[in-house]
Amino acid sequence: MELRHLRYFVAVAEELNFTRAAERLYMAQPPLSTQIRGLEEELGVQLFERDKRRVYLTQAGRHFLDRARTILASVQSAKDEVQSAAAGEVGKLNLGFTASSVLTAGLPAAIRNYRASYPAVELRLQEMASMHQLDAIHARELDLGVLRKPNVSIPMGVTIEEWYSAPLVAAMPQQHVLTRGKGIYIRELKDVPLIVYPRDAGIGLYWKVQELCAKAGFRPSVMHETREASTMVGLVAAGFGVAIVPSDTQCIQLEGVLYSRILDNDAVSSLYLGYRDADANPHLDSLLRLLRTTPTAHAAEGRKKR
Repeated sequence: MELRHLRYFVAVAEELNFTRAAERLYMAQPPLSTQIRGLEEELGVQLFERDKRRVYLTQAGRHFLDRARTILASVQSAKDEVQSAAAGEVGKLNLGFTASSVLTAGLPAAIRNYRASYPAVELRLQEMASMHQLDAIHARELDLGVLRKPNVSIPMGVTIEEWYSAPLVAAMPQQHVLTRGKGIYIRELKDVPLIVYPRDAGIGLYWKVQELCAKAGFRPSVMHETREASTMVGLVAAGFGVAIVPSDTQCIQLEGVLYSRILDNDAVSSLYLGYRDADANPHLDSLLRLLRTTPTAHAAEGRKKR
């Protein structure tokens, strides 16, 4: 028994006329009658009663009609789902992100637009340190990561592309002497207690601060380490020191904290998109397109595109 036999049967059962059913199926009537007789022989039951004036279903035929319709509907549904999955319209997508990345306008906007455009795709979000994201992408536990470039080698088969750049700012206690100008240089933070991300957090910002201070000729005086931007700003408000953070962090407004521009040309932090080179995932391609066209996204020139 093949699916076509079920379609032939359903057409005859709904029309109760072999001639009309044959026209509906775009075939001649004699071959259709032959196919129905073959189906009855295979099942070992009579599906139709026939006389000179009419055709009607037997009790077995009525029961089989329900099953045939269910089977055909299920097959069509499976076909539609497979085609939708191939087009990136249904399925699952695992997205990793750093805690600081959600402070950008671009990432929440892209996720919101993706969910609106592809409601049948299950988007699974996982907050994860940058270096752990790279490992998870390589292990196929993540499809895409939004991360800061960590001070580790990129796993083989994983690509990262610059997606978004933001200037760094200094979050300072309101009464700090450095808040009086229109901005500061990194060299002015020599001997100033700093609040930084810990090295083992796998966040590129730790190494960026180290790099900036080294270029300015000093080692940073680290007072506290914390993994959370909100905690960092809270410690600044409490007067424990100054924090060097991406400008997006300014959305965290606490009494007693002022943000000041860092005037050094290289005081910039970037977010990257990480994914597997040979991943033929249509869901991933759809989200990458949205991220790359987000107004706040500034992609590096000459980047590799999927």
